[in-house]
Amino acid sequence: MGIPQNVLDIIGKLDVADQEIVKSYIAQLHPAGSHEPEEESEQPKEEEEEGKGPSSTTAPSSGDLPQYEQGEDYEKAVDHKMKAAELVSAGDYTRALAEYNNAVISAPPSALLLATRADVLLHLERYQDAVKDCNQALETNPDSAKALRIRGRALKELKDYEGSRRDLAASQQIDYDDEAAVDLKFVMDKVHDIEQEHVKKKLEEEERLKKKAEEFRKAREQAKKEAEQQEEKERSRESFAAGGMPGMGGMPGMPGMGGMPGMGGLGGMPGMADILGDPEIAAGLQNPKVMSALTSMMTNPDPSKITQLMMDPEVGPIMQKLMSKLGPMMGGSGGGGMPGGMGGFGGNNSFKDDKDNDDLPDLDDIPNL
Repeated sequence: MGIPQNVLDIIGKLDVADQEIVKSYIAQLHPAGSHEPEEESEQPKEEEEEGKGPSSTTAPSSGDLPQYEQGEDYEKAVDHKMKAAELVSAGDYTRALAEYNNAVISAPPSALLLATRADVLLHLERYQDAVKDCNQALETNPDSAKALRIRGRALKELKDYEGSRRDLAASQQIDYDDEAAVDLKFVMDKVHDIEQEHVKKKLEEEERLKKKAEEFRKAREQAKKEAEQQEEKERSRESFAAGGMPGMGGMPGMPGMGGMPGMGGLGGMPGMADILGDPEIAAGLQNPKVMSALTSMMTNPDPSKITQLMMDPEVGPIMQKLMSKLGPMMGGSGGGGMPGGMGGFGGNNSFKDDKDNDDLPDLDDIPNL
C-alpha cells in the first residue's frame, strides 16, 4: 500500500532528517500481512542464501545521497552534525545519515564531514558510497587520515586488497590507529597470497612455454637431420646411377693367379637400370656401410680387404649379388672382362700346402665374375 500523494506533499516540506523519520514511522504502521512487505523481506533472504550478505547493490546508491549545491548556513550545518554525532553514539546510523545529509546540503562540506558521513555509510554496508565520499574528501584534503582509513576499510570489504593496503598504510603514516593496524595486517596477508598465486601462475606459464619451445626446437632439429639424411641417400643413389662404379683397378695377382684386369666405369653398361632396379641391391645401396665398402674396394682393391668385406653379413650378400649380375656384362664393359681366364696356376704346387697363404680366400669363395 503506497503513501497518499497529499501526505507525500506534506512530508516533502520537511527537512530531510524529518522526512526519513516520518517515512520510517509510516512503514511501521503498514499492515504486516500486506503483499509489499513480504516482497521486501524476501530479497535479503535470497542474498543470505547465496552467501553474499547485504551489499551496496541493494542499498541506495550514491545518486540518492544529497550533495551540496548552494547556501552557506554553517550554523544549521553544525546543528545537524551535533544531532548526527548523538545518533551515532546511540548506534542509530540510519537517522545519523539523514542528519549528516542535512549538514552537507546546508553549507560547503569539509573533508572531515564527508569522511564522517562515509564512516556512517560504511556501517550501513554501503561501501561504494563510502568510497565516493572519501574520494571527494581527499580531493579537498589529500592528507585526510580519516578519509584514507575509511576508504581503505571500504575497499577491503569490496575485496580490493591492494587499494585497501595502499590507503590504510598511508593513513597509518599520518595518524596511527590500532584498529586500522589490524585491518592493514589482514589486507597485507591477502595481497601476499595473491602475489604468490600470481608468481606461481607466471612461473607455470613460463615453464609451459619453455617446454613447448624445447619440443619445437627438437622437432625442427630432427626434421632437419632426417632431411639431410634423405638428401645424402638421394645423392648417393643418383651418383651411383649416373656414373656407375668408378673403374676398378686390376686386382693384384695372387700366388699362382694372374692379376684381374681393371674394370672400367659401369655407368654406360647396358642393363644397369635392371641391376639398380633389383629391390635387394637398391636397399643395400641405401646402407652407408655397403656404399663405404664398395668405395673402398674400388679405390683400393686389396684381396685380403675384399675377403673381409665378402665375409661381412651386411656387405657380403649385396656384393655377391651385384657381382653375379655384373658377370654377364663384363665382356662388354670398359675393362674387357678377364681375358685369358685365370692363368698361371701351374708351376706353383706349393700354393695348396703353403701355410703362409692360409689367409688367402678359397677359390670356391671367389664369386664367379
